[in-house]
Amino acid sequence: MQKRKKTKVELLIEVLADGEWHWGDELAQPDKVGWRFGDAVDKARDKKGFPIVRERVGLKHKYRLPKF
Repeated sequence: MQKRKKTKVELLIEVLADGEWHWGDELAQPDKVGWRFGDAVDKARDKKGFPIVRERVGLKHKYRLPKF
């Protein structure tokens, strides 16, 4: 029996669950979320209700999921 492959949203939430800031370059790595992770951020916010925070630093962005 094969395991179900995790969605990009699930991978994103796993990475951001620690509450720390993560750079976009880190999230784009194949062993994290992968390329085009921005769509996963939008889906996590809009469809799943996760309050993902994005902050721009120069030309780069960093993301985090605040802990409550």
